[in-house]
Amino acid sequence: MRCAIYLRVSTNKEEQKSSLENQRDLFYRYIGDKGWDVHEFYVDVETGTTDKRASLQRLISDAKQRNFDVILAKELSRLARNGKLSYEIRDIALTNGIHIITLDNAVNTMEGRSENFGLYAWLYEQESQRTSERIKSSFASKHVGGSLRVLFLLTDMMLLMEF
Repeated sequence: MRCAIYLRVSTNKEEQKSSLENQRDLFYRYIGDKGWDVHEFYVDVETGTTDKRASLQRLISDAKQRNFDVILAKELSRLARNGKLSYEIRDIALTNGIHIITLDNAVNTMEGRSENFGLYAWLYEQESQRTSERIKSSFASKHVGGSLRVLFLLTDMMLLMEF
């Protein structure tokens, strides 16, 4: 069984780097126990709400070429945190005879466990939206009535915004 293994973290912070290593170790153990082969590790350090991730796009392209037999992810939210993208990935896999397995056992098309796919896709999208709203709310509440200075660094340019 040729495995496409998808790893993702949201930020490039130091603690997230160790998460990538931990995810990689989990998969080596998982496929080792099954006697399967690694086709490739696809790794992104990006939000899961967008499909504009280089490794995810490469995984999708390779799936369409049937370069592997199964997509492995720690959980569905590693692949996608929006329902539309989750379904697109699922449909590409189905069309090309590729299984999807998440290590949290939520999805395993090889064993016929896909009945809750839509539920998990919806839950992860909701979780992402709630997290975004909490961050915005927290940010706004800390700066009510005062002047807020936000500094954005874009390559060699600087933009200062005051509210």
